[in-house]
Amino acid sequence: MDILIFSGQSNMQGQTESLPEPNEAVEGAFEYRFADDALVTLRHPCGEFLGDDLLLGADSGHGSMIPDFCREYVRVTNRRVTAIHAAKGGTAVCEWQKGSARYDLAVRKILAGIEKAREVEPIGHIYLIWHQGESDAINRTSKEEYIRLLTKFKDDLKADVGIERFGVAKVGYFAGVVFWLKDRTREAGKLDDEIIMEAQEALCASDEDFVMLSRLCPELSLNEEYLSPFAPGHFNNKGQKLIGEDAARTLASI
Repeated sequence: MDILIFSGQSNMQGQTESLPEPNEAVEGAFEYRFADDALVTLRHPCGEFLGDDLLLGADSGHGSMIPDFCREYVRVTNRRVTAIHAAKGGTAVCEWQKGSARYDLAVRKILAGIEKAREVEPIGHIYLIWHQGESDAINRTSKEEYIRLLTKFKDDLKADVGIERFGVAKVGYFAGVVFWLKDRTREAGKLDDEIIMEAQEALCASDEDFVMLSRLCPELSLNEEYLSPFAPGHFNNKGQKLIGEDAARTLASI
């Protein structure tokens, strides 16, 4: 049983336009629910609302990348998985640091999920999939600071829950796109988004614990076909499916 931890902000939490239909269960995959200390069959919607808005489930009970990611990962690897959703929209990387209430709750959920999965069968790989950075682009976090904080977050999770690799779904254009969608006469303000993209690429090139799982988001985030009509800069179910499957194939390949 492989453990797949899905963490980050709103595009990982899930903020799509609807509940995907059909909403079939993912064969060979469970989701761990901390509130009930239970493994449930994986399907949309994913996640749960825990703490004082510390961790959130998919917005309005809609879709996320997680079922499509896990379905593709199971198909390629022929391994069963337990998905652990630990995400919260609107969060910068500084809000995920060890010692914060969010980090502590996420670690408690992850460790409990690993133990519950171990009751079913021995644990194989433990991977984290990270989709975050939009808030840091808005906040104009520097490349160096993003690298420093994400590395610390990774190192602490490696020590505290035993993750083997920290997978990254490259952030898309968000800070610029939100303004661009409102006023097409303006250039999409890409600079702040691209600083975070560069930081993520640098981490994956320089630290073997990091792996770039998907580079689709920058392109998809500039195409309204893949964006939610209700939340500017957020991927719809079609976009989430493409990103999830692409990232899963990369992770399965290692």
